[in-house]
Amino acid sequence: MSAPSISVAGLTPFVVAVTVCAPLWGINLAQATVYYRTYKTDRPFLKWLVGICVLFNTAQLAVLAYTVYFWLITCRIPPNYLLLGTLKRSMVPSYLTYFLTSLVQSFYALRVWHVSEKKLWVVALILFLSLTQFVGGFALCTYLVIQNSITAVYSKFNHVSGGIELASSMVCDILISGSLVYYLRGRTKTFQSTRNAVNKLVLYSVNIGIATNLFALVNLITWLANSETSFTWAVFHFALGKIYVNSMLVSLNAREKIRAELSTGGRYQMATSMFDVDGVGTKTARSRDVQLSNKPFSSHVA
Repeated sequence: MSAPSISVAGLTPFVVAVTVCAPLWGINLAQATVYYRTYKTDRPFLKWLVGICVLFNTAQLAVLAYTVYFWLITCRIPPNYLLLGTLKRSMVPSYLTYFLTSLVQSFYALRVWHVSEKKLWVVALILFLSLTQFVGGFALCTYLVIQNSITAVYSKFNHVSGGIELASSMVCDILISGSLVYYLRGRTKTFQSTRNAVNKLVLYSVNIGIATNLFALVNLITWLANSETSFTWAVFHFALGKIYVNSMLVSLNAREKIRAELSTGGRYQMATSMFDVDGVGTKTARSRDVQLSNKPFSSHVA
């Protein structure tokens, strides 16, 4: 059976994807700038993680923009028209989306590891689901490269591999959020500021799952519901990696605000490094913990 014909107008969702991804990329840069200015004493691996995410996010947007230009401008010239919808030079953004998703999910697995007091089975399940997401996405992209046509995304093979990728990613996000909420709730103490800090961390954890799962779900629905010449799913697919990275950066940048809340009021509080749920509190926070622990205990309970 011959492949469905592709029109320039049919590829409009990729233009919308660039339009959506560009401001998300800007937010990514702004969050990364705040991180590097605020957390200069964070451990090197966190700084490298943020840097790699920013670099790959930039590369994803650049190649996606080039792909749209090639399809909608270059392929309007008659000799190049048959190249419309070809993919061999254009699959980098999708590969990077799956890689960034897995990278951020691994970061949250580390967070669950510390918050759960090293519950290996929970972390192993999160990493397994994240790896399944990556393998499913990698298989989908590789099949598209072999077929060298965007319409191959609707093939039976890609319905299976893509379904596995999206389902495992959504379950992984739900498990991450659920684990963080469950184990953070167990840390609630009697001080009001401690309860407030826990509630904020719980809110961040829930938002992680809501934002990423919402985009993944709409991605799945539009992909399954569209015809073979419609690509509405692209808007949500390419934005997903940036949503993941921005959620990670927001959670990293929230640590100082939560520490400040814990250390206000002049009362003895539990060590603020307890709320560095990545297990990588900064030197400033650790020195503050020592100062707080040397303060006299107050019997006042909020």
